[in-house]
Amino acid sequence: SGMGTVILPGELIQPSSSAGVNDKQIIGYGIERLDSDRLVSTQPGILRSTAKKQWISVQARRYVPERSDMVLGVVTGKIGDLFKVDIGSADLAFLSYLAFEGATKRNRPTLKTGDLLYARVISTSKHVEPELSCVDAEQKARGMGVLPVGGCFFRVPLHVARRLLSPKSQLLKLLGEDFKFEITVGLNGRVWLASEAHRVLVFMRNLILKSEYIVESDIPAHVESEIRRFKGFEQPEKMDTS
Repeated sequence: SGMGTVILPGELIQPSSSAGVNDKQIIGYGIERLDSDRLVSTQPGILRSTAKKQWISVQARRYVPERSDMVLGVVTGKIGDLFKVDIGSADLAFLSYLAFEGATKRNRPTLKTGDLLYARVISTSKHVEPELSCVDAEQKARGMGVLPVGGCFFRVPLHVARRLLSPKSQLLKLLGEDFKFEITVGLNGRVWLASEAHRVLVFMRNLILKSEYIVESDIPAHVESEIRRFKGFEQPEKMDTS
């Protein structure tokens, strides 16, 4: 599959090299021309180009599994030795009870319907449901498996999930300077977030959902002002001593 480059809003885009010198390339959705030879993105998404055109593809509504994607799934049931898992794709995924660290025929993982799983897609094909695993090549979990009870689980658009996972994205790093939290983001557009304070959870969830429309260069100032507002509400009322 053509993994395009993930582009964040406000990034400069190189005009496509495949266009001839005199062929003005058509710029499509999500791209604006700054001047004759500079383009800038206005949308988060995947940069796509043909010889004649460049555009940003804002991810499709539905998640299409790709091998080695890390995803968040919900256990929906069991058939024989397989767990069925909803990962938001057209088909349910399946997961062998042996695909967990330390699992054997005797030592089976205890999964219940409704459990949240962080897992890796290990195979996809047109004719078979996607298969998941909760161990890596060395049979180690490395953070995969059933997520702890508690925390909050919510959906984000697929391109927002990619952005949160991008090393270029500053949002979570900046939040980590002020708040203690755990977060797991699946490429399938799902987020699990845990923090001791419920108010912090609600604040972070809203910030993540709204961040879709903030260009990357504005993120630091945006996060700082949101945190200031949040903490402003947190000050206890001063006693009137007059």
